[in-house]
Formats: sequence, C-alpha cells, structure tokens
Amino acid sequence: MKIYSFQIKSCILILYVVFACCIRISAQDAPVVDYLQQVKYYADIYNGRMEPVYSTMVYEDLPYYKNSDFTDASFVYKDNYYPNQKARLDLFKEQLIILPPEKKFGIILSSQNVDRVSMYNRTFVLLNPPKESGIKNGYYMQLSEGEKVKLFCKETCSIRQKQITYSFDHKITYYLLYGNRYYTVKNKGSFSKLFPQYKKQINQYVKDHKLNFRQNAEASLTFLAQYCEELITPTNK
Repeated sequence: MKIYSFQIKSCILILYVVFACCIRISAQDAPVVDYLQQVKYYADIYNGRMEPVYSTMVYEDLPYYKNSDFTDASFVYKDNYYPNQKARLDLFKEQLIILPPEKKFGIILSSQNVDRVSMYNRTFVLLNPPKESGIKNGYYMQLSEGEKVKLFCKETCSIRQKQITYSFDHKITYYLLYGNRYYTVKNKGSFSKLFPQYKKQINQYVKDHKLNFRQNAEASLTFLAQYCEELITPTNK
C-alpha cells in the first residue's frame, strides 16, 4: 500500500510540474502571440525583396526623391491602406522601398500592387499609360485631380558614367491628362493649344495671377490646370 501511495504522489507531482511548465511557457509566448497578431496585417509588405544599396564608392549621388533618408509615408498596397510607415522612392529603378520596424535594411514593394504613396506632403500615383501615349510606366506626382483635367509631374533619373564613377541626371516633365490622353505641358501656350476656344481667358488668367512658368513651373502649371478644369466643366446656374 505504501508503494502504491508513493506512485500516486509521484504521478500527482509530475502532473503538477507539467502543468506549471505549460503555464510558464504560455506566459512566455504571450508577447510572441501579441507581436504576430500585430504584424499579421503588415506581413505582406514586410516580407519582400531586400533593397540592394547603392555604393557611395561607385555613385556620386543617389537617385531617390528628395534624398536617401527614409521619411514618414503612407500608401495603398493591394487595396489596403498602410499609414505611419518609413519609405523612400527610387526614381531610377521606379521602386518604393519601405523600412520595417527595428530593421536597418529596406524592403522593395511590388510596384504593380502599389496604388498611391504620400510622402513629403506629396502624392505619387503609379501610372501604366498605354504604349501609344509615349510615356513610361512609373511613379508620377499628382498635382491636380480634376474630373476632366489632371496634372502630373514626372521626375526621371538617367545614369551618366564619368571616369571611374557614375552620377544621375534629373529631369522634370509635366503631363496633362485630358480626354484619356497625356499631353506634355510647359507654359500657357501648351494649354492654349489644347483649349483654343479659351485662349483669351487663359492669357488673361496668367496675366492677372502673374504666373511664372520659368521660375515656378509647378505652381503655375497647377493653377492653370485647375482653372482649365473650371472652364471646361459646365456649372448649373
């Protein structure tokens, strides 16, 4: 009987130890579970390809928008909105790179799944114009978003080889989307050709608002695009 009683006590002791261990393991796993639940929503964007870094020994400058810093950004990816991210935009490779939390390397997002990006108080949209349009796919800054007229700015980077290093040349072009076609615009003359019936109004607007397409092309073209939207959009009186 003593042996039997000892066996029972031993079994109870073993069960108690196992139970205590399970509780301890469960408590230890709680932070892990919480973390997985938090990043589950972001797993799709944090598990991409690692960005190859440009070597400063090879490149004199870098082809990012503004600079190479990861800045505050938000974007729409696969129809999901991701706020409070860190990102930078590679204008040469047409890639959006994000920085996962507590990481030191960037992750490349699949461009075909990016709808729009907001950074530096700017909005970039990924455009895939038809081949006959003559303009390339890529990230375009959207400056005006009218019902019939939309203005985009495209900053492109082309690589230039020097003696032993490379550098990037930046070029800015403005495009007006009207009637499902993209037109290059530079000044009031570009708008007058597109809207000849409103040439007098366009010239007067430029004069009254003192638009300067050389010194401040972005603002001048944006104001004029918005004005043309008003001209061609019928109003109910």
